[in-house]
Amino acid sequence: MALKKGLIQVQAEEGKTKDSEKGFTKFIPITFLVFFILIAGVSGYFGSRYIISDIIFQKSLVAASKNNGTETYNDERDAINMFPYRDVYYRIFSQTNLALANGLAQTDKDKLAKDTQAQQTLYGLIQQSITMGRNATSVSPMTVANWQNLASTYRALIGFGQNAESFSLLATQQAVALDSANPQEYIALGGLYYQLGQYDNAIREFQTAVNLKPDFANAYYNLGHAYEQKGDLKSALAQYQQVESLVQTDQNTLKQITKEIDALQAKINGEQNANQQQAANTPPTPGEPTPTEEISQTPLNVNQSGTQLPAKKPQVKIPGISITPVPTEGK
Repeated sequence: MALKKGLIQVQAEEGKTKDSEKGFTKFIPITFLVFFILIAGVSGYFGSRYIISDIIFQKSLVAASKNNGTETYNDERDAINMFPYRDVYYRIFSQTNLALANGLAQTDKDKLAKDTQAQQTLYGLIQQSITMGRNATSVSPMTVANWQNLASTYRALIGFGQNAESFSLLATQQAVALDSANPQEYIALGGLYYQLGQYDNAIREFQTAVNLKPDFANAYYNLGHAYEQKGDLKSALAQYQQVESLVQTDQNTLKQITKEIDALQAKINGEQNANQQQAANTPPTPGEPTPTEEISQTPLNVNQSGTQLPAKKPQVKIPGISITPVPTEGK
């Protein structure tokens, strides 16, 4: 009897074990099925929104090609609302807002000064341009184009927005840090210093671009103009002559730089003649051009801001910039 009871108890325990194993084996596929359904649902949801947003964004590009600012603005805004995870949407929308603001600012300034509604629209577009540019850097902080865009946005506001030059420098330096082997980044940074009248800093950045790419004619050209603005005409001439040697196969560029070399050489000769006359205490001959009347040069073609809003006093308060330092080797 004891043996039978033992066997019955063992069989009962084995039955319970098998039932629990059956329950566990059913739980696993059900869990995977639920997990798969969730993943598929989430992927389908975001995937469909991504596709729809891309279609809307393409519509905005078509509208932009037709110079339809309102439709471009609305489509780009709708694309962002549909899928707010693509930095390119924010970047392009930032540029659209800045272009619309510049167009409004370039209209009748007297009328704009009296139109409160137009002023609010202008400031709103500027604020939104900066916000969208900052959003692009938040979504993709390692993308150089996003920092370039933010830098150019702030640069366009120099003289209009408070501390715009400092914010532009920070964003440009971030772009340089992310793409330090690209001479174009140093041209952009040097161009900003040039715009601010900091010619020694501009020379340093343009020289770095030259060092990175010794056959980069535009780097020498920018460097020459920085030297010229500083008053070092001989160094400027040396840079222009370097440009001339690099553009021998481009007749239009060669003609332009040759003209600038001749103008600069005349300016140098004029200064030398003036110095000689001053040393001899002889005034310039009446009718002859004085050093300040030398041949005017071709307009500067150094790196410049693509858009520049008119200066404003007092300057408008604008959002600042937040940067996470780029990690370097050994840190």
